[in-house]
Amino acid sequence: MTQPKKSAYHHGNLKAALIDAGFKALETGSLEELSLRALAKAVGVTPTAAYNHFADKMALMVEMKTEGFQRFDAALHESLSAADPASPEGKVRAMARAYLHFAFTHPGIFNLIFFWTPEPEYFTNDLMQAAGCAERHLQNTMSEMFAQEGFELTEYQQAVASFSAWSLVHGVTLLLRTGVVDAVTHCGNWPTQFSSANREEQARILEHVFTIELEGLKHTLSKFQP
Repeated sequence: MTQPKKSAYHHGNLKAALIDAGFKALETGSLEELSLRALAKAVGVTPTAAYNHFADKMALMVEMKTEGFQRFDAALHESLSAADPASPEGKVRAMARAYLHFAFTHPGIFNLIFFWTPEPEYFTNDLMQAAGCAERHLQNTMSEMFAQEGFELTEYQQAVASFSAWSLVHGVTLLLRTGVVDAVTHCGNWPTQFSSANREEQARILEHVFTIELEGLKHTLSKFQP
């Protein structure tokens, strides 16, 4: 008699396996298509086993969003570790490049963390903490950059500097990902360097735009008070 196939996952790592399977599913599918039963099948367990870890799809997605932010934060933190420790501005620029790289390398995770929000009753402390970690890296590094310039930022100015830099990089990332820049380039409005076919050129353009942002902040931030 053929013995039933046993799952390779035991109680201790099934939750992580389901989350990993969820991220893999997002590489080719949408959030709407995500199914806890399908993920259970993908990792070789029964739906009941999966529901022992997640009450429903919403609970799964909250955990995935939390893990997604943690992976995003880890990627930005890694870029800081690889940058010149004596150059705060270099570290800020490294984070900007890592932000863009993560969005193109892990589009499913990027979409989940920035374009899906659970109902307020599903918010968890872990999710809120994970969502704020990357910004803390940016704010601290921006403050370090201005301190090197001889300017100590107030708490409000720190927030303005972080929000401004974040908004720019996120906006550039979305414009590049959604094909809008390709459309403008196709129409002949911008040179071909802006095309998505030229990823290295796009990275260089990000550096130029970010230079304008940082120089503007250096010359105007002292005027901003709460």
